[in-house]
Amino acid sequence: MLIKNFSSLAETTFRKDALRIINEGLKVISPSFIFKKEVFLENHYLHIKKEKIDLNNFKNIYIVGFGKGAALMAAEIERILGSKIKNGLVIDIVSLKLKRIKIKQGTHPYLSKKNIQASKRIINMIKQAKKDDLVICLIAGGGSALFEVPYNSFINTLRINQKLLTSGASIEEINTIRKHISQVKGGQMVAWTQALIISLIVSDVVGDQLDIIASGPTVFDPSTIKDAQIIIKKYKLPKLKLKETPKIKGIFRKVKNIIIANNKVSLEEMAHEAKKLGYQPRIITSTLTGEAQKVAQDLIRLSLKMKKKEIYLLGGETTVTVRGQGRGGRNTELSLASLQKLPKKCLFISFASDGLDNTDAAGGIADQNTQRKAKDLNLDIEKYLNNNNSYNFFRQTGDLIFTGPTGTNVADLILIMKY
Repeated sequence: MLIKNFSSLAETTFRKDALRIINEGLKVISPSFIFKKEVFLENHYLHIKKEKIDLNNFKNIYIVGFGKGAALMAAEIERILGSKIKNGLVIDIVSLKLKRIKIKQGTHPYLSKKNIQASKRIINMIKQAKKDDLVICLIAGGGSALFEVPYNSFINTLRINQKLLTSGASIEEINTIRKHISQVKGGQMVAWTQALIISLIVSDVVGDQLDIIASGPTVFDPSTIKDAQIIIKKYKLPKLKLKETPKIKGIFRKVKNIIIANNKVSLEEMAHEAKKLGYQPRIITSTLTGEAQKVAQDLIRLSLKMKKKEIYLLGGETTVTVRGQGRGGRNTELSLASLQKLPKKCLFISFASDGLDNTDAAGGIADQNTQRKAKDLNLDIEKYLNNNNSYNFFRQTGDLIFTGPTGTNVADLILIMKY
């Protein structure tokens, strides 16, 4: 069981079922599960989904990577390739000891100097690679913060990221800015090496936009400096030196970008588990976006149409415009906003697939039990929402979901149950 506090949360049969469904959704996106299904070596051919790469064509193989889950991906690729790996370096929020690939522990969601130092080491490594070498790049959500060589000063880059993440800007807007204040994002990593690059990508971005995942270091960037300037003006951000990303498409001929997992994989497995438990599941969308509190209102209206034993499943990523001084993330905020007008015999869960919803919790569970406990504790939902303090609300009711870092990231997953 990946949910560490399953026993304390499973107060009812319906809670227990909902948590089991979530747990199955997390299992199938673990790097060990993904790689066993999608990546394998057969003689001297490396199979990645439908791609087949003849490793005899390459003198050396380098492994690099970044993101929440890159370390476990590195462990899997090392298991598969072993002594064929010449060298490797990966940046993640967790530490792991491997034989051939070094794992550097970085910070997220904000940039740090150790992220930059590790990123420079990755660039120096791939600069050594020649035309007859292969670079396998492991990319997961969170890579935007973990992999960075700033175009501006460290402090200015850090400040703009802090402002962006609390502005209510979409991930597309945030990463458009990030690409143009970086020396590695927006396809710029490709220019640092002569080698063929194969990127194995776990998508945490709505619609699987390759240029947005980890700010697209190995992908052609359609955005421009002008686009970045418009976003800077929209959110009244400080002015910075902006750098144009590579616009010569020819340099991307030496790159293969392959998505090996996304939130659709989780949603389908959750639906399968729900059927096994006797429910009627329906996948509503895998591309949910919008301001968390507004999305909650839409989902409550949607839940009014539900019949007994129906489950609605959604994936995506909401945003929060931070106005208060409280503690929380978009998932606990979404769950709390839903609790406010939750219909009877309805259960709502929103959780981060990486296990960290801007806090040590993955998300929160909202149902009539939560409402009862909140009433007993005299907790004012509106007050906690206005202060963006959803974490502390659910901490007091005992309805936070804890998994710890899951080692993967396919954005957020939402379950609505009518019982």
